[in-house]
Amino acid sequence: MFKERRDDASGSALRTSQDGRLVRGKDARVQLFDSIKNETRTVLQSIGTRLLIAVAVGVVAFPTHLFGQHIGSSRGLSLGAYTALASDLSALDWNPAGLIHIRDWELNSSTSFWLSNERGARGMVFQLAGLSKRFMDQHSIALRYSPAASLAFEVPNTITFGNNEQTFSYEKRIQYDERYAIGYSYRANHSITVGMSARFLQQRVNDTEPYLLQDTIGRIRSIDHHADSWNVDVGFLWEPEQNWKLGLVAKNLVRVTESQFPQAIQSHALRTNKWLRAGVAHAPHRSVWLALDYDTETRGGFGVEWNVAEDLWLRHGMTFGGTQGTFVKSLAAGFGWNVGNTRIDMSYLHFNGRSNPSDLTLREFLDRGVSDVGYNQFTPNQISLSLSVALGRTREVLARIEHVEILNEVYPSSYQVNAYRPLGKVVVRNISKDPIEARVGFYAPRFMDRPTETRGHIVAPNSSREIPFYAVFNDAILAVSSVILQAGDVFVKATPAGDYDDKVQANLVIRGRNDWDGDVLSLRYFVTPSEPEVLRFTRSTLSEQKDTLAQSPKELEKFHTAKILFDRFVSRLVYVGDPRESKDRVQFPSETLLLRGGDCDDLTVAFATMLSSVGIATAFIDVVPPTRPMDAHIYMMFDTGVPAAQASLISSNPKRYVIRRNETGEETVWIPLETTVVQEGFQKAWDVGARTYYEDVEMNFGVARGWVRIVDVTSVL
Repeated sequence: MFKERRDDASGSALRTSQDGRLVRGKDARVQLFDSIKNETRTVLQSIGTRLLIAVAVGVVAFPTHLFGQHIGSSRGLSLGAYTALASDLSALDWNPAGLIHIRDWELNSSTSFWLSNERGARGMVFQLAGLSKRFMDQHSIALRYSPAASLAFEVPNTITFGNNEQTFSYEKRIQYDERYAIGYSYRANHSITVGMSARFLQQRVNDTEPYLLQDTIGRIRSIDHHADSWNVDVGFLWEPEQNWKLGLVAKNLVRVTESQFPQAIQSHALRTNKWLRAGVAHAPHRSVWLALDYDTETRGGFGVEWNVAEDLWLRHGMTFGGTQGTFVKSLAAGFGWNVGNTRIDMSYLHFNGRSNPSDLTLREFLDRGVSDVGYNQFTPNQISLSLSVALGRTREVLARIEHVEILNEVYPSSYQVNAYRPLGKVVVRNISKDPIEARVGFYAPRFMDRPTETRGHIVAPNSSREIPFYAVFNDAILAVSSVILQAGDVFVKATPAGDYDDKVQANLVIRGRNDWDGDVLSLRYFVTPSEPEVLRFTRSTLSEQKDTLAQSPKELEKFHTAKILFDRFVSRLVYVGDPRESKDRVQFPSETLLLRGGDCDDLTVAFATMLSSVGIATAFIDVVPPTRPMDAHIYMMFDTGVPAAQASLISSNPKRYVIRRNETGEETVWIPLETTVVQEGFQKAWDVGARTYYEDVEMNFGVARGWVRIVDVTSVL
């Protein structure tokens, strides 16, 4: 009969070869001696169906290409905490959102030098090579091939056959490979980025089982089990300020399984549990970064990076926590050096208080498992060297954008003001050792024909400066019917660089074409005297009344023109009460003529537009009573062109008119009109307007006290 002799799980120990390579086993197919006479066929058949399950480890050997995800970056390795600072290809594992910091095209490679220790691991190991690309300034992608991301074990066993106790040996091989990874990141705005990465995990178990050949000949055959899957991480990066970064990554959040192990060997699978890791990084000084990581597995890391010279960084870090072993798990140190468009990083990693893995049994190994192909209880002390080469835009960056603020919403009716009134402001930092001349630009697709750019502002070395920026919108903005959120690019250029040094995206609110911000200064932009409907109305009305106008004195021509237009205008309109609020909706004059009605703002704008179309100057009177702001109101006045010395031609009562300077500086007679009394004609509108003006301005000193404003309209045409 078969007699299995398996190395007892509680007693078998791990060992490695001196050169760090796998200890190879014998051929799995073994032929037993054919002189088996004392065994019955029943016993042979019974035992021949038994599966040999290896439960003892004779050898756990390290392949020459053991390395993995969380130690693929020399910078991250030396810091120990890299979740918030990841900015190269290694972000695929630490935090995929960090891929957004790749400048353009970037090539990465990494190599390790294993140091000889009690586990016998030593020699040079090529870890990985990868390519990453940032495009459209909001997106980044990365691909990586990691021949070193492989971990293998071999489990030797023996079996005895028959009374003569003839034995043979076979081996079970357990192997994990995680050689391929892809990633993507997207910058939602200037401070928030999200990312996703996927790593392809291949798991193999090469097992054996005995079987009978012709009832008397025992043989062993090989069985291969496969378990392939994509493990997906999702990361977030928040950079509220230039000196603060916060990262969060959900590891193995999604697992897409292509195949899996049978239930009997599920314990051999890699432990791809879901867990969260958070990281924060802070720069208390422009040359120092502090980083801290912690995860839901009670593991953490802490590191310091110091920019000791222009292109040289020194780093030191540690990892701590976990449920087994010493509190401080590892210590690391390293440096980084920039040479042109190439970055070289080197680090040394040393593990503390580890027990010799040769004391670890298979049962202990299966109980504890391996959760990371690279960073696990078998990873040796090592020196790591990483090389990164930037392609594409490789020139020196002189300036960075620290903060962007949009100051105002954009109102299509007054979009021209953004050409000379700041739309926003940006804080620019000079990161070079010399003064720079920084220019800030802005561009909003669809609504701008070309980017705007400010004049140059001098920024001292290693200092920041706030620079306002402007926008010249095109007529497409007038087609916006309701409020929208529009993305725009804010960028900074620094002499002598021709291309931009940094660019971020900012969102601005564009209101609908009829929206008004409640400021009487903005109301002037609804006055559109060149609209065809307005010109058609005024020309036809005055043509019908040309005989009447011909009979009026030359000095009173504008007065009678205004009276004729007003009476004709109001004869076809209806006033609709709409108490003015801080923000409102205003009709353009052509819309008021079409709809034949409106509130006080609509009628005031429409009549001011008609007078402007025939060369009569107008002004808005904005009243906001200090004790009754809810009674805010707008009416208007127009210039009769009558000199102040001849005011009696208009009225013998000085309370019915206003003497003020026109655009040429001449004092003339102006008449206030209250457009809300449209149904009672010009005379009533004049009476109410004059009385209101006299009470607000002359008696209550509204202008002097600031709650009455008079804004000329024609000055903006």
